[in-house]
Amino acid sequence: MTPRTISHMQHDRMNARPNAPSYFYYENETWKPISNREASVGQTEIGMGLWSLGVRHGDRIAVMSNSRYEWDMIDGGALGMGACVVSIYPTSTADATDYILNHSGSKVVFLENSKHWELVSPMLANQPNLDHVVVIDSTDMPAGDWIDLDKLRSMGQELLAEQPNLPNEARDAVNPDDLASLMYTSGTTGRPKGVALTHSMLYTNVEALQDIAEFEPGDTGVIYLPMSHILQRVNVYLGRYANVTGYFAPDITEFVMTCQEAHPRSLSGVPRVFEKVHARVMAGVEQAPESRQNTFHKAIETGKQYSRLAEAGERVPFMLRMRNALYERLVFKPLRSRLFGDKVEFLTVGAAPISKDLLEFYYAIGLPVLEGYGLTETCSPITLNRPDSRKIGTVGQPLPGSEVKIASDGEILLKGPSVFQMYYENEEATADSFTEDGFFMSGDIGEVDKDGFLRITDRKKYLIITAAGKNIAPAPIEQKLLQHPLIGQVVVHGDQRKFLSALLTLDPESLEVWAEQNGKQFDHASLSEDADLAAEIEQFVKDVNSGLAQYETIKKYEILPLEFTVENGFLTPSMKLKRKVIEQEYVGVLDGMYA
Repeated sequence: MTPRTISHMQHDRMNARPNAPSYFYYENETWKPISNREASVGQTEIGMGLWSLGVRHGDRIAVMSNSRYEWDMIDGGALGMGACVVSIYPTSTADATDYILNHSGSKVVFLENSKHWELVSPMLANQPNLDHVVVIDSTDMPAGDWIDLDKLRSMGQELLAEQPNLPNEARDAVNPDDLASLMYTSGTTGRPKGVALTHSMLYTNVEALQDIAEFEPGDTGVIYLPMSHILQRVNVYLGRYANVTGYFAPDITEFVMTCQEAHPRSLSGVPRVFEKVHARVMAGVEQAPESRQNTFHKAIETGKQYSRLAEAGERVPFMLRMRNALYERLVFKPLRSRLFGDKVEFLTVGAAPISKDLLEFYYAIGLPVLEGYGLTETCSPITLNRPDSRKIGTVGQPLPGSEVKIASDGEILLKGPSVFQMYYENEEATADSFTEDGFFMSGDIGEVDKDGFLRITDRKKYLIITAAGKNIAPAPIEQKLLQHPLIGQVVVHGDQRKFLSALLTLDPESLEVWAEQNGKQFDHASLSEDADLAAEIEQFVKDVNSGLAQYETIKKYEILPLEFTVENGFLTPSMKLKRKVIEQEYVGVLDGMYA
């Protein structure tokens, strides 16, 4: 039997349909296809080029690049000859990059462009294992000790001419238990840990997801998250397994444009992406004539009423069905098409909590949002809502073969064929992460209902214990505050304090619309201190507080003059808040609210 490895799977799938498009990429305002045959040739040449550089079975090679088709070719080429791919987020700091290259012992690093060369080149002298640097896009590259990707492929071609059977021999030496990838956790605190993922773990997860999604050859997918993110990497492997054609978005900001070209049947992402899409829709509505605004809001309210009853399995009154059908034709179907293309049936979301308000919006316009739950340590989703079995507000049921149980303190414990077994070269962290009976301690708090659906309530490490001894999960409060369109991000604070406070940021798109409607010049920093805006936010916070227990209410808050981003160091590359970093940066602001 063919081993259950990513290497063999990719080879088999590409050669079964050599002329089918493997993926499309955007260049010079044109979508250009690459066939399975071309992708296979690219992977083979890169793999043999690495062999020429001295890389062998079990060696590590690193990739630091935004998502692009070359990323997939590099990944496939390295895996096909038995190497392990170390992913580095393209926005990683010099310190994190230096640490990952050193810790992983990578022999070759692929860099996207001159920007990454400027970051990495000063650290090369302190990398004892790193022998070669390969640059994907060598435009504007200065002279230096590097080769470009085309040169590497040429080296691979030369080796193939001498040893034409070497790719098959190298691939057949790859085993399911071999390391396929080291994916370093984003590191909201401390040094990142290298999650060791084998071919078998990834393959098992992909196989289980395909049993649920039932993709068919000819379906399309959109690749827009970093390939260094486990969710995107698994989705790419899933696409290959199911013969789905991938469209590489030129940039995450071009997500909607790419969807309109690709017309995917489903879309997978993190909440922040779908929050941005929603904010864009609402900003457009606010600029429309009043009559169209009224029609839109009536449609959304009808859609919410309809979807609540339908999802609960209750009878939908005849007139409500008729109104929803009317708005489906006039509002919902055109809106879905403008956002995600003509074929979209559902969205899947994971990696962070998503607000109930956002869920209701997408359900209202006819797009079920299937929440899932997973971590890098579980090869992405380990629980998932299914198209035919779902509960709003939960992250679904375990994938086949996986187990979920709740510890006495509420922590979610996980076990299954896709759950990792170790942090690379870190025995202490590995030992601290598993129970005596082999369950991975997720660090999240949750509960499982009678039907086996998991509900996440908070991160264990993010539980706030006030000075009065009250245990408070900040996530639900933050989600309530995020329901105001002007509020972009929230950090609730209060551990060992007398009461809860919050740091708020403003959503730029909604802020620009608000400024225009209120006759104010759009300037993010100055508007954060605007008296009219402050009054609107103050009233909203009061409204939120009215629905909370007294000890959960936000007594004081501060509107910050900037967003939290990856670039300014307040978000991880997977767009999670770096809470400790934020609290350390704004310690003076926080202390001032308790003075």
